[in-house]
Amino acid sequence: MNINIHNQQPGQPVTPYWRVCVGGGRVGEALRADFQKHLEMVQREMPFQYIRMHGLFHEDMMVYREENGRPIVNWQYVDLVYDHWLSIGIRPFVELSFMPYDLASGPETVFWWKGNITPPKDWERWEWFIEQFIRHIIERYGLEEVRRWYFEVWNEPGLTVFWKDADFEAYMELYARTARTIKRVDPHLRVGGPASHGFGDAVGEPPWGREFLAACAERQLPLDFFSTHPYPTFYPVDLEGHGYMTWDGPDRLLKDARGCDELLRASAFPHIERHYTEWSSSPSPRDPVHDTAFETAFIVDNNWRARGLMDSLSFWVVSDIFEECRVGDTPFHGGFGLVNVQGLKKPSYHGYWFLSRLGEEALAEGDGYAVTRRRDGTLAVLLWNYCHYRADANDSRLMAAAKPGEIYNLFDIRPPRRFTLNLEGMGPAVRVQTTRFDREHGSAYDAWVAMGAPSHILPADLDVLRRHMELDMDVRRVAAPEGRLEWSVEVQPFGVTLLEIRTLENG
Repeated sequence: MNINIHNQQPGQPVTPYWRVCVGGGRVGEALRADFQKHLEMVQREMPFQYIRMHGLFHEDMMVYREENGRPIVNWQYVDLVYDHWLSIGIRPFVELSFMPYDLASGPETVFWWKGNITPPKDWERWEWFIEQFIRHIIERYGLEEVRRWYFEVWNEPGLTVFWKDADFEAYMELYARTARTIKRVDPHLRVGGPASHGFGDAVGEPPWGREFLAACAERQLPLDFFSTHPYPTFYPVDLEGHGYMTWDGPDRLLKDARGCDELLRASAFPHIERHYTEWSSSPSPRDPVHDTAFETAFIVDNNWRARGLMDSLSFWVVSDIFEECRVGDTPFHGGFGLVNVQGLKKPSYHGYWFLSRLGEEALAEGDGYAVTRRRDGTLAVLLWNYCHYRADANDSRLMAAAKPGEIYNLFDIRPPRRFTLNLEGMGPAVRVQTTRFDREHGSAYDAWVAMGAPSHILPADLDVLRRHMELDMDVRRVAAPEGRLEWSVEVQPFGVTLLEIRTLENG
């Protein structure tokens, strides 16, 4: 494929919405040293603005208890988490969940760690509790800081596993009381929902989206942002990690995002922010594809093509230190993380790193490529070779039966793609830096498979995998006669290559 670019041609603004938010497991996991190391590495190399996690009010955070009927709050663990986040340049995207046990109306729970999913036993006390939380964080971090945060009411209440009986009216009661309480403290704080689950068969129709927007308008409820979880699969949940997933086509994110856009534009809230607070290639915590080289091009392709359709798309999650159905039994177990338990960068990590290197202006785009320009004049060119699932492999039984490495048999593997970049308007000499990812360069999963997929990684093996997890990089000084440069690159299946090209001032 030929790509023709003049270095001085005008471009279109690029809004890097993929850098706005990233997910985590439950807030209690953010107290752990290794989770903090993983998040710090992410923030050093490809920083996000916000992080969203479950279970802020879960029992392990010890935020609420009652003694002789008297409510007692304790924010010390919350403070430790938020202090750390803010110290490394990432803000809370606050998910207000789950119900503190002493405030819960029933015993129903979700996940191995048993987050309570019932409404409060006392609505007035819930309002009091929310007010105490909001006033505490304002006192600690300042009103101007907290006004930059987001407050999302609950998680996926349309599923019975996350909200008792998936009771819409009970959720609207929770939303109304929570939103109004927050706004009473300060009307400029940002609140939204409904954080609905994957769309499943209803392509382009967010669960509870239409009903929620109508109820908010009819009841005159505050609403600053709309949130949902557009996973590209036909099954919206896989809590036990059985891997029972079926995948839609490569355009599924675009279809769902356009459906949300149409829904919002036709609602009473056409201009509110659109934050899609969970997304990955599937909602299963045991999907082996999550570890593979597939993820890099998947992340690049989807995020680039969905520009303009949302204000954030939050990848689920930072780290495989993640315990919804207990921690995985092997170093690569299909977990959601950008980083595995041992701190190895997974291919998904590299997908976001590549996106983070794009420029502020888009000069050209097409099938498998994006040409951008940074403020300093450097051209940042992304090239990728995305391979989707085979039509006849859309069966989770095949995935469950696959041994490590065999998972690639699920994909329609395209041949290597050759891109030729024809540049004009450069100086007499340029610096070309090439950074490459494919199964042989930067895939810790493939290196793990090559060493026999050990269930326990010895220290010496870990050193080997750390070397293999890094991207391949090459830097060259190249002559550009009359300001012209022709540069060809071959991108392997599942591969992504970044070209960073700038004119050398001294020729």
